Amino acid sequence: MPGTLDGLPNAQLLERVRELVQRGNAVEAELLAHLAEVDARQLYLEEGCSSMFVYCQRVLHFAEGVAYKRIQAARAARRHPEILEAVRRGELHLTAVGLLAPKLTADNCAELVDAARHRSADEVRRLLADREPRPALPTFVRRIAEPAKVTAPVVLPQVGPASCEEPSPPPPPVPPTLAPGRTEPLGAERYRVQFTADRELYGQLQELRALMRHQVPDGDLGKIIARAVATLLAQARRRKFAETSTPRPARPCTSPNEVASRYIPAAIRRTVSQRDGRRCTYVSSSGRRCDSREFLEFDHAEAWAKTRVHSIDGITLRCRAHNQQRARIDFGESHMAQFRRRSK
Repeated sequence: MPGTLDGLPNAQLLERVRELVQRGNAVEAELLAHLAEVDARQLYLEEGCSSMFVYCQRVLHFAEGVAYKRIQAARAARRHPEILEAVRRGELHLTAVGLLAPKLTADNCAELVDAARHRSADEVRRLLADREPRPALPTFVRRIAEPAKVTAPVVLPQVGPASCEEPSPPPPPVPPTLAPGRTEPLGAERYRVQFTADRELYGQLQELRALMRHQVPDGDLGKIIARAVATLLAQARRRKFAETSTPRPARPCTSPNEVASRYIPAAIRRTVSQRDGRRCTYVSSSGRRCDSREFLEFDHAEAWAKTRVHSIDGITLRCRAHNQQRARIDFGESHMAQFRRRSK
């Protein structure tokens, strides 16, 4: 199959992907409807399984997480047919259905499904948290024990007659209790932020908390970190976008060497970043903007190597991926491959 796609034009390839996704959504909706019926009739018992979950694992060979999501979505769709139609149209994914399911009632189903259309999992979590805000979490710092080394289980030799029973499967691995850099919406524009600090950072936090007692008498780490982040963000914006509360007036170039320099003047970087909203400006043929805020670079509409000119109108913000795409269009893939090899 991959070989048959090599010569497919880009537009046709993208159209086929969209068609396949639409077909996949329709199949997913049909599958959920059938799973719901199997569950309602308890047909899994006839297949030698004690529950729908066991049936999905042992007979349909779903992974644990996939089995759980599909069963939850199937049961919710049986109670609320609007969900099935939204899945069929590709407006809700299984994770969104799973997040909505415990909150759905006959009165709010249409409203919640409509609000969650085409939302990411994090956006759905935020939507639900804003509807039912949770109380603020207490501030605390605690020490985390070193993870224990996992050793292989000792298998003792069997004594006595051999058992005819099939050995029970090993228990599923326990997920880590702390995910790196975890955030969780609490509603009312508040978020739970959780991370693991090493000994050095812990010591720095304790010292900062002590030094900030005059400004933050209760020693709330959330307030202290908010100030630290605001300061660091201002520094990062100053370095990247030349943002400052007292900008200097732009001075004219006085020598050919300045004109030919790759350095983009601060006034231009500052104006471009504010105009573009500090995010990528690439827009697809269908009108969708990239919006990425990561790995931003200043991109010349006409390659600087050809013009040697910096101007506000001729520069936009692009993420690295779309900036590299522009370079491949301007200079060709082979030239860019040589450039990357020289850079390394």
